[in-house]
Amino acid sequence: MDTAKTKIWAYRMIAFVIGIGVLAALVYHAGFERFLNIILQASPYWLAASAIIYASSWIFRTLRLKQFTMHAGKSIKIFDLFKLHISGYAINVILPAKLGDAATVGYLKMRGISIGRSAAIVLQTRILDVFALILLSIPAFISFFQKGAPEWISTIIFFCIILVTVPIVVVILDKNKRISNVLKKSGDELSHKFLKLAIEKMKDAYEGYHEMMSDKKLFFSSIFLSLMIWLFDGLACYVVSIAVGVQIPVIAVVLAVSMGNVGKSAPVTPGSIGIYESILAAVLVLFGIPFDAAVVIAILDHAIKNLFTLVVGLPATMGIGMAVSSC
Repeated sequence: MDTAKTKIWAYRMIAFVIGIGVLAALVYHAGFERFLNIILQASPYWLAASAIIYASSWIFRTLRLKQFTMHAGKSIKIFDLFKLHISGYAINVILPAKLGDAATVGYLKMRGISIGRSAAIVLQTRILDVFALILLSIPAFISFFQKGAPEWISTIIFFCIILVTVPIVVVILDKNKRISNVLKKSGDELSHKFLKLAIEKMKDAYEGYHEMMSDKKLFFSSIFLSLMIWLFDGLACYVVSIAVGVQIPVIAVVLAVSMGNVGKSAPVTPGSIGIYESILAAVLVLFGIPFDAAVVIAILDHAIKNLFTLVVGLPATMGIGMAVSSC
């Protein structure tokens, strides 16, 4: 057991070092002196405005989660939902492998929502995020890539479209929940307790997801809230670009943020440190932004968002932990 824990912490440390190494490489290629000068000249007022805009995006994140929990038959106070939601994000910032999403599933289970349904809720929020990011990227594609987008961006968009389309198609084709029946039958035939339980949870998750996707009102309202979440997230980055004195179209920044956040779905480093900055800076450079300024914008944008998440999310995490221990 001690050996397993040692390996886990070793992996976490290696992942963290990799992320810091990528950031160091970006700063090195941008030129440390130039990088530092741009940061020192950045407007603190505009940076504060960026933090406020990002904080506002959490209103929509929490409202979206509220919709899903109400659909699951649970009425949870909005502030409690905010705390458990941002706690999961804070854990994702600190630890790799999207462990914060697993924590969010656990938090929802504590609130009386089954593990399967909780997993379905978290999965749906992630799919909606990708869907919203694709939709917000369309204006930039139409305006700037009439002769064709770079292959790596087109590849990312292609896989995102598949990721979003497959679950929708499955639900449309499986109106009678045949997959659920197959899972039930498989579970009934198993004698192994662990496998039987796993199949039951998968069935519960699938049914919960099917019900959410089949509710048209819930589906379209959650899409709207998802668009607002990522519009505010993009505007926060745009304000950072203003803070460092860079002129760039809003839709270009939104595209850069969209690609950066899609890249974060690969849980290689804690909080995708280094990954997000690299992708965001690369997209900004495509629009003519100097590499040094693009790196500064990417690092400041991610730092502001992660700092807010940690400052608010870590106390929420400790509060949830104390509540659990007192039960």
